Amino acid sequence: MKIFTKNPILKIISLILAIILWLFVKSERGGEVGLVVPLELYSLPSRLIATRVTGEAINVRIHGPLSQLERLSTKEIRARIDLSRAKLGPNSFDILPNNFNIPQGLKVSQISPSSVKVELDRVIDKIVRVKPVVKGRPPKGYQVIKISVDPPYVNLQGARRQLSDLREVLTEEVDISDLKETVKVEAPLKLTDLRLTKGTGKRIKVIVEIEEEQKEL
Repeated sequence: MKIFTKNPILKIISLILAIILWLFVKSERGGEVGLVVPLELYSLPSRLIATRVTGEAINVRIHGPLSQLERLSTKEIRARIDLSRAKLGPNSFDILPNNFNIPQGLKVSQISPSSVKVELDRVIDKIVRVKPVVKGRPPKGYQVIKISVDPPYVNLQGARRQLSDLREVLTEEVDISDLKETVKVEAPLKLTDLRLTKGTGKRIKVIVEIEEEQKEL
């Protein structure tokens, strides 16, 4: 029994040191994690825009000490591709370990896909007409007199292939159900299918003029 009671403080200190050593060894033990990280394109040549990218999410396996791996986050890691030497049209880029911004001490062990294709188009400016879109109708006894927009035209800047033949863009739907008076509503443009560098945040004022129907005498 004396063996457990003799020098209790020394035994407690020894136990704490043993735990600390075990935690240190555990943290430095090698491991591997798999992450899906976004693709980041940078240094795009002037007046060019990416219209098509294959592999916008990259699967990567990273090897290193467990203490570092446990702190990894997909919010911090990117697969970064330099487009400074890219040309008009299709381009292909290999994805290498040095394309990832991972902390020192970690190594990339596997990448999938191993390459990405990026298609570039010229950027042009195009002025197009705005067409309002409304749904619903006023209640019985009321009618829509006129629907207009302000501004009636917008200047878009984006991929030549998409904008060259574009004549008009639509607004998001404005609901006029059960309205009995003229309204002015701000609505965004429907631009989700277009690759743009300018005009994406534009909001349009849709004016719907409503009045009571004239009763026949």
